[in-house]
Amino acid sequence: MKKLTIIFLFLISYYSHAFKLMPMSYTIKSSDKSKTALFTVLNDSDSPIAIQLDIRVRKMKVDGSEEHPESDDFLIFPDQLVLGAKKRRVIKVKWLKGEVKDIEKSYRLIAEQLPIDVTKKKAKQTDIKILLRYIAALYVEPEKGSSKLKVISSKTTKDLNRVVFYVENSGNIHQALLKPTLTITQEGKSFQVTNLEGIRGENILAMTKRYFSFIPPKGVNIQKPYSVELVNDD
Repeated sequence: MKKLTIIFLFLISYYSHAFKLMPMSYTIKSSDKSKTALFTVLNDSDSPIAIQLDIRVRKMKVDGSEEHPESDDFLIFPDQLVLGAKKRRVIKVKWLKGEVKDIEKSYRLIAEQLPIDVTKKKAKQTDIKILLRYIAALYVEPEKGSSKLKVISSKTTKDLNRVVFYVENSGNIHQALLKPTLTITQEGKSFQVTNLEGIRGENILAMTKRYFSFIPPKGVNIQKPYSVELVNDD
């Protein structure tokens, strides 16, 4: 059993690096003539692999979960390919619609390894097929865009252990919380929140709301009134 476990972990490690997708985020200016994004798929394994690409609309809920309805707003070339060992290929993604004049549009580019044996060799029963899936961010933004974040409400959880706060992005483009500073103010004193797990790195799409939570710093009594401020250094 120990030997089988070691083999299984080795295969997971091997196949988990079968291909890469770069970059993981791309913004198209809808006012540009080309209206095209360029992605690269890289097969860094020793065997050819089959890859399929698709684009879905990105709809984000207040808790950060997403829905991905189908979209025909882009042309992907190629959308399916067999990539040789140690080879790379540039993928062109062209926006087919007109200029975006108001609110940035958000999508997901999904690259998946297909469950086929491109070597056409008969698979052994001991072979383990592990499919890889990359999900990149793709945006189509207007010529002029800016994000505008604001904490619109905050409350204490029923167990009195955390603070939940809601953030609204009233701007017309997304904002990633790459360098957030979170401050809670009470009775004229400000306390900086240092544990930003679940907050740093999160994304707030244009004209949407998100909620987050944190453990209050020492010295804050969350049973008394307080205010929360979020500043993001982008």
